[in-house]
Amino acid sequence: MTTTLLLLGVPAVFALFAVLYRRPQHGLLLVAALTPLHGLLAIVPGGQALAPWKEGVLLLTLAATFVSPYRRRLPAPSYPWWPAVAAWVALGVLSALIVSGLAGITALKITYFYLVIPVILWRAPFDARDRDRLVTIIMGMGVLTAVVGLAQQVIGGERLAALGYRWDEHLRTTGGILRSFSTFTTPFAFGLFVMIALIVGCAVAFADPHRLRNKLFLCAIPIMLLGMGVTIVRASYIGLVVAFLWLAIHRYRALFLAFGGAVALAPLALFAVPRSILDPLFSSSSLGERGDGWSQTLASLGVHPFGQGLGATGSAAAKAVGDGNPMLSELSLQAAVQFGFMPYQPDNYYMKLAVELGPLGVWLFVLVLVCAAVSTLRASRLMGGQDAALALGVSGTIVAAAVASTVATYLEIFPLDVYFWLLLGTVGCALTQHWSPHRSSVPASDSAPSPTGPPAAAYRPTSANC
Repeated sequence: MTTTLLLLGVPAVFALFAVLYRRPQHGLLLVAALTPLHGLLAIVPGGQALAPWKEGVLLLTLAATFVSPYRRRLPAPSYPWWPAVAAWVALGVLSALIVSGLAGITALKITYFYLVIPVILWRAPFDARDRDRLVTIIMGMGVLTAVVGLAQQVIGGERLAALGYRWDEHLRTTGGILRSFSTFTTPFAFGLFVMIALIVGCAVAFADPHRLRNKLFLCAIPIMLLGMGVTIVRASYIGLVVAFLWLAIHRYRALFLAFGGAVALAPLALFAVPRSILDPLFSSSSLGERGDGWSQTLASLGVHPFGQGLGATGSAAAKAVGDGNPMLSELSLQAAVQFGFMPYQPDNYYMKLAVELGPLGVWLFVLVLVCAAVSTLRASRLMGGQDAALALGVSGTIVAAAVASTVATYLEIFPLDVYFWLLLGTVGCALTQHWSPHRSSVPASDSAPSPTGPPAAAYRPTSANC
């Protein structure tokens, strides 16, 4: 199997690099299109050997930005959030090296690797057509994964297990109902990805509802909501509601009518949904268990005011323990933690950072979120057309991520981290090109975005600041 992969992989790498040499931006679009399908490797023979493909593509893309003659024909993107990110990364690197030495590289990779995406965009910025293609990819993959998730409800858990998916790892039930995971590895990644697709897709489609692509997406919204619904991931529901409120407050007032209708229909919907789903969905036992863990985490800060070191919990700790004890692969994560084989795993990204980096690490991460949300929101007011709508949608995803992080380790759930940094960097590209006399434009048609319009308000032509 290894020999076959090498024989096929080496020519593929050279062919991909030839494409990236011509235009490095294609590497990021390829990653955006394929990461939602990464979970299918679980049922592909030898799929584990292909798992690092995403890191390989990104590193190859980064290398291409140093040699491609087409790497930068546009101004560098605006990253007003970079000082906060740099401080957060510096603290994490220092913590990992002091506590774990070279072994801390795994924790650094899991936490910070996808920051390579803004670096790639800085060297090879997206133009208007690239941004439009990214939106199309997000819309299309959101609909596709939702359809697959609904199909899993028809196929059933036993048939999915026969394909190679494992119970307690991929296959989970709540109230006797299978929690769909689509082409991902867990329901959490699926539900939160569809949340992102709905926020970005709706923000763009509402701005230009007459474009064919946007019409099709708007028609597919019920399918996506149903697909997200069968994940039974509360973080995605809460994040979507908060993000849509954000969109309604800042631009799309008509969404308030939709919220009013949803509130009016909520009692009828509660009667229609089976009790077996509602009970665990509104159960306080899960929150109580999390609360106990969070209380212990806060108490530990008195002993470790600067944290226990990056990688002390979360995915890095789980990987380190799993590599040291292969027998744990037969246990679910919950069972491994319960039996004391694995460190505490907080379902809260802020608590994870509190364990690892202390209050300072949490504060720096919150600063990153605030700077990102404020700068993208301001960018949506400085620009016009699709870029303004995209920037508003991205600000909505950041607010949703901030809320979802209270009940999920958001940036450790692949591919949410990929899209977080990719969308943030894309808005930076749009902003500088909006003020540049060399900015590229794409003619309006049924297959292209509307041209960028004038700014929504009279601002001075400066980059958005945190």
